[in-house]
Amino acid sequence: MAVLIAVWAYSYGPFAMALPTERTEAILAGMVEAFEFFGCVPREVWWDNPTTVVAEIFKGRSRRPHPRYAALASHYNFEPLFCMPARGNEKPHVENRVYDLQRRWATPVPRMRDVAELNAYLRHCCLKDRERTVAGQTQPIGLRFEQDRTAALALPLPARPFDACIHQAALVDKYQMVRFDSVRYSVPRTWAVQAVTVKGYVDGVE
Repeated sequence: MAVLIAVWAYSYGPFAMALPTERTEAILAGMVEAFEFFGCVPREVWWDNPTTVVAEIFKGRSRRPHPRYAALASHYNFEPLFCMPARGNEKPHVENRVYDLQRRWATPVPRMRDVAELNAYLRHCCLKDRERTVAGQTQPIGLRFEQDRTAALALPLPARPFDACIHQAALVDKYQMVRFDSVRYSVPRTWAVQAVTVKGYVDGVE
């Protein structure tokens, strides 16, 4: 089980979501949920350089994002930016939030029936954390988060959320099977020997 953590740099306002993998479709689903949770979209979104988000690293900060992550950035109109490799000082807020999750939210280890219950718990922790004042600050995270959104000129959510999937064109064979991500899936007979689009979501294939 992986956990996606997103943090606003000034306010330290967090979002956390448990996901079954760290694959691109999981990251896309987590980012869509993060924007919905925050109620807005930041102008800039910074990442370290996971291969599920960055397809190729060039000199300096130049990157070729994964096509679906680039589509996410276009849909929400944010600028996708990336840290320099091996520069931990460029992402201290997220790294500290990992320690927070381990120490404050997962000690002792919570017992949950399923991922949905775990994510409800993490969401509660994130909302509760807005009442806390970070050491060295005089205002709670929630108040600073409102200042964060204003100062960052945060964007409103689009009318429709991003379709958080990876996809590819494929041809159904005469046995009513289609291959996607090295796995063969059966489809209804009417689609035999037809071209289709296969979409892979974090929780299923369509």
